[in-house]
Amino acid sequence: MLALLLALQAAPAPAIDQAAFLAGCWRQDRPNGVVEEQWLAPGGGMMLGMSRTVRDGKVRTFEFTRIQETDGRLTFFATPSNQAPAAFPLKSAAPGELVFENPAHDFPQRVIYKSQGKDGLLGRIEGEIGGKARSVDFPYKRCSGAD
Repeated sequence: MLALLLALQAAPAPAIDQAAFLAGCWRQDRPNGVVEEQWLAPGGGMMLGMSRTVRDGKVRTFEFTRIQETDGRLTFFATPSNQAPAAFPLKSAAPGELVFENPAHDFPQRVIYKSQGKDGLLGRIEGEIGGKARSVDFPYKRCSGAD
């Protein structure tokens, strides 16, 4: 019995737990609209997310996302505004930071999430367009839920 308890205590946490800091509702207010992103907590080896950008009172873009272990590593999957899904395998991880990368994707090639404390999250996309480096930051604050 003691051996079983020790084995359970020594078992590594599921890989998806590295992304647990994303769980919840996140919001970025902009002068003419808002970007919202929501993530379910890890469950069953996966996190599910969704986002939308509302500008001038209309939804301009939306995205369905998930993070799950694929081929032995975490992978971020994004399906933006009815496009085909794109997969971004985990390139690096640190406490409160995940970097996913797919060099073959058009734009972005990298998706980055960094915790900014309990109530802040920085989402960032990076890559090249026409041979020029581009990036877009999404500085989110925690929100209470869907409005």
